[in-house]
Amino acid sequence: MPKGAEARFARAACIAAALLVAFDACAQATSPPQPQSRTLYRWTDDQGRVQYSDKPPTTFKGEVTKVEIDLETNTRPVAPPPRQQVVPADVLRDVTPDIAKQRRDRRALLEQDVRAAEKKVAAAKAALEGGGDPKDDERNVVQRQFDRPDATKSNCRVVANPGGSSTLVCPALVPNEVYYERIKGLEDALRQAQDELDTAQQAYRRGTD
Repeated sequence: MPKGAEARFARAACIAAALLVAFDACAQATSPPQPQSRTLYRWTDDQGRVQYSDKPPTTFKGEVTKVEIDLETNTRPVAPPPRQQVVPADVLRDVTPDIAKQRRDRRALLEQDVRAAEKKVAAAKAALEGGGDPKDDERNVVQRQFDRPDATKSNCRVVANPGGSSTLVCPALVPNEVYYERIKGLEDALRQAQDELDTAQQAYRRGTD
């Protein structure tokens, strides 16, 4: 082979070898790492101390525990803690309850209840005072006796008594059961209205103390 050809062949061989080495190193660098594990041996010596070694002891006669360590798990990076979200100060201020406003609103509602109860009591009193006279269907006609004549009475008649005396009997209108039931209903309504007023006043005092 000519000397020039030998030189060119040598240079080509060197370049091919260099490329082969570089390719192998690149493949090893880019290939994913394989899971690795390591085996340790653990035992407690005569002095009570725990010993570890990658080889089992040769002179120790006691119990030896084989421990498998997963290097991939132990070297895996720890996930960062979750980021704490910061709430703006103006948002916190908006959701903070206004205690003073709540007290004012509650006081206004309690005061409305008191005023409504007072109006109910006043209406019940007025109804009782105005309903004192019997209505036409709440009166019955009865015959009443009078010792002497009454000029305001009409349709009167004289009734003779067994002893020889006489008695003047005149028709009169008296309230019946319907009247008394109506009056009782008005009185009950007034008592109930007064009880509601007392309850509203007590609630107002408790809510504003």
